Amino acid sequence: MNRLLSIVAGVPLRVGVLVVFALAVPQIYPLPGGTIDIALSTIAAVLLVPTVLVRTWGNPDVRRLLRTALMYSVLGLLATRFIALLWSPDTGYGRLPMVLLAQFIVTLVLLYGAASEEPDLLRQIQFVYWPLVMLEALLVALFRIFPGVEDGYFHSIAGLFAGQNTVDGLFDVNRNNVLDPTKSGGVFINANVAGLFLGVSAMAAFAVWSRTRQRLVLVAGFVALTGVWFTGSKSGRMFSIVLPLAALAAYFCRRLKPALRRYVLIGGGAAGVAAGVLLGAAGGGFGAAVRVAFGQRTEIWGYATEAFADSPVLGLGWGGWQKGFASYAAENGIYNPNFPPHNILLAAWAATGLVGLALTILIFGLLLRHVVKAFARDSLFVAWAGAAFVWVIVQAMGENTDVFGEIHLIPVLALLLCYLIQPLRQEPERVEDADIWNRETSIIPAVRDVHPQPGPDYADFPTAVLGTGHDRPGPGQHRQR
Repeated sequence: MNRLLSIVAGVPLRVGVLVVFALAVPQIYPLPGGTIDIALSTIAAVLLVPTVLVRTWGNPDVRRLLRTALMYSVLGLLATRFIALLWSPDTGYGRLPMVLLAQFIVTLVLLYGAASEEPDLLRQIQFVYWPLVMLEALLVALFRIFPGVEDGYFHSIAGLFAGQNTVDGLFDVNRNNVLDPTKSGGVFINANVAGLFLGVSAMAAFAVWSRTRQRLVLVAGFVALTGVWFTGSKSGRMFSIVLPLAALAAYFCRRLKPALRRYVLIGGGAAGVAAGVLLGAAGGGFGAAVRVAFGQRTEIWGYATEAFADSPVLGLGWGGWQKGFASYAAENGIYNPNFPPHNILLAAWAATGLVGLALTILIFGLLLRHVVKAFARDSLFVAWAGAAFVWVIVQAMGENTDVFGEIHLIPVLALLLCYLIQPLRQEPERVEDADIWNRETSIIPAVRDVHPQPGPDYADFPTAVLGTGHDRPGPGQHRQR
């Protein structure tokens, strides 16, 4: 046992970081169909638990993380999900949400510990994550332009990257919107979630670039943002315009007086909401599609109104929504009896009751609070990181995502959160990015170094300047004019 612990303790945290980022985009599902869809990234997170415990046990930065209100809230939500198993009609529906939330916690602690030890962490992930983000964007564009290629992908290897059981049911009971020729998801089976991933990754790329100035990261950000448009996600397209503009506006408004800045931000937010409403109400294909999508969600949400009256405090438990919605869909002519809530707050209440709902709202509030608190410290990074979290929160109100977005976003959101919670050590500058005249040490001696005392004596130049064969004048000798 001691030997095993010594081996685990010898694994650097940065190795675990590279593993979770390398598995973030492909999400390989190694088990065959008919068993269980469990991603390799989840298996890796479980295997990394001993490393995280041993390597971060005495780290004061990690202990500070564990004492934050946000971590208490996330742990409380995990405990609430476990407790909700007691009154759930089908506990199997709670397995994946609990596992993924635990995976997010492990990943956050891993990255926080690594970031406190590795000042170069943001650069170390450059070649294991951002090229995969760009590959996902290119796949989305390829599948959108050539639907036949996408169809061949789903009938061949898609189960390896999206889950064998998930893809087996895609053309049967678990149909999803990637089958729509106007949508594309790449390795995702839901185009809206693919747009969420690419958009949030773009915001994260711009945030990381603001610190590292890596060209690859900047290019990845623009490629990912462009890929959002090929997904066909209506919400993704709106967010890809509004949120980058909001991030830049917040950054450039930082020099304004607080009162004026407040009015500008409130006015900008109101203008963004108004623009979204006008786009949805406008004529044309885009506005009509927005209205249809919203109408479908209101039909789904109608069931929540009826179910809340029956069990307001405890909710429906795991599987309760699926059981009750099937009957509701049959009575109201809804074509798909398997629709989930399509709203994170409704999903939280349905599965875990009012306690889970309150904790979910609290987590979102604490995330935004960290964004506001960190803005004065690093405004450009935080502006883009804030846009990433706002994208996750707002889109969760109409999608089936979690407090961390979804499984592909766990590492990058945890990384951004690390730098929001605590001002960790600054990334070292590369030589070509640094100002040579502002270095702490210089080969050119300063005046105070060669003339330590006032008077007419010779300057005390170092040997590297005078040369090895040069005689030093004595203190009483005259200086050369």
